[in-house]
Amino acid sequence: MPVHAHVQKLVDRARLLPPLDAAVVYPCDRESLQVALAGAFAGYLNPMLVGPEARIRAVADTSGLDISRLAIVDTGEAPRAAGVRAAELARDGKAAALIRGSLGNEDLLGPVAAPESGLRTERRLSHAYFLDIPGQPRGLLLADAYMNVTPNLAAKRDIVRNTIHLATAIGAATPNVALLAAMDGPAPAFRSTTDAVALKAMAMQGLFHGAVVDGPLAPDSALSAEAARGKGVKSEIAGRADVLIGPSMESALMVLRTLLALAGGLAAGIVVGARVPVVVPTRHDSLEVRMASCVLASLLAAAGHAGAKTQPVAGSLAPDTKARVAA
Repeated sequence: MPVHAHVQKLVDRARLLPPLDAAVVYPCDRESLQVALAGAFAGYLNPMLVGPEARIRAVADTSGLDISRLAIVDTGEAPRAAGVRAAELARDGKAAALIRGSLGNEDLLGPVAAPESGLRTERRLSHAYFLDIPGQPRGLLLADAYMNVTPNLAAKRDIVRNTIHLATAIGAATPNVALLAAMDGPAPAFRSTTDAVALKAMAMQGLFHGAVVDGPLAPDSALSAEAARGKGVKSEIAGRADVLIGPSMESALMVLRTLLALAGGLAAGIVVGARVPVVVPTRHDSLEVRMASCVLASLLAAAGHAGAKTQPVAGSLAPDTKARVAA
């Protein structure tokens, strides 16, 4: 199994924290139960299983998994019932994170996003992947390749703010944020470039505290200082980006799939913007990816939700309080 050094640094931080009280929602499959057991064994999850108890126990028996030491919150058979109950537990402070089991996204994120849930903040929900790519000097955050299909400028503002919050939570003292676009300068034909210009203007007005924000930058310029120099692009974050903001879900997914196909590595994801982090693994995610996503949730929960003042994570530097913008 390859060693993912950047993920390991996050794991080391998470182990310094108390176990995360996490609700594993509708864990009616082997993989979800394995996450709960592995996290409890590793010491950075304190999981409770939320769903139909009889079905959960039947899956555990069939899979040969001992869940006798895990708490179970019994719900009705419908997946939505488990999602609603999990949101209530998070609202009441009994769960500091939610982990999706074998229910659909809407059955979990719907109750979280509902106005009456008590889990909404002033920001919309968004998603970020943490990428551990071989040969890269640091881990990268990539948003949003999962939730917001064609975000408008207001949505992109929230995506940037959410992802900066996550970046500081996982240890980036002053995150370098690259606003990805079709090219390295403004062009009216490409909305990605004009939105990037607008977002950079917001940064100049102090909206994105504690981060260096630059764009529009093409992906090669953001990832390679040499590529940027070759094109005459002047950016202090070229080749030093901590955060990549895609202009659409499609473009962010293309960046994600290209990086993973060419270089391999690991991509762990998390939903941000609510009062608790939400882990939404895909069916094909390995146990390692699922556990890395839970580590992200642990660090984010320790730093406080998106609407709270960010606290420095153990072993990291406190984020700057003054916004910075790349020249």
